[in-house]
Formats: sequence, C-alpha cells, structure tokens
Amino acid sequence: MQVTEELVTIREAAHRGGRNMETVRRWIWAGKLPAQKLGNQLFINRSDLGAFLSQLSVNKRGSQDKLEFIERAVALQKRIRTRTETEFDISALVEESRRRHSL
Repeated sequence: MQVTEELVTIREAAHRGGRNMETVRRWIWAGKLPAQKLGNQLFINRSDLGAFLSQLSVNKRGSQDKLEFIERAVALQKRIRTRTETEFDISALVEESRRRHSL
C-alpha cells in the first residue's frame, strides 16, 4: 500500500466529518488534527482523521447529555413550582444547605 492511499485531502476530510473545509483547516491550524503538507496541499492521515472524528462524536454526545440534563432539571423545577405553588431559587437553596452542613 502506498503512503498516498493512507492520506485524505481537506475536501475529503470535510466530507467525511460533515463539516466545511475551513473548519478542517482550523482544526489543523489549532493543532487538533495532525496533517502534512505535500507540495502546496495539506493531507491528513486516514487513521488520524478517524480517531479525531470519533473523539469529536464522543464530545458532542457529552454536550447533548448535559443539555438533556438541564432540560430535565428545568422541567422538574416547573413541576415542583406548580405542585407547591411557591417560587424558589434552587441555587439559593443549595447555598443554604451547604452553609448548614458546614457548621
């Protein structure tokens, strides 16, 4: 297998990642994605791209988990307010609880 068969262009990397070519270039310039220059064109090792995109997918899922958690917390807070017919500030309650436990 030739070395060039293991390399992908910026265009191909962008297509595989579902991103814009400029985004892929920014990843390279930021040092997030290793690349090599052959002539005046940048190339990415196929395995480096696969590993980077896998990590990107894991990070994206983590962000979705956080967003889902926040949405569930807000919905729970609304249900509690509706049932108790009281207004409360959850951060103030947490701070008060911490003060009581530290005494």
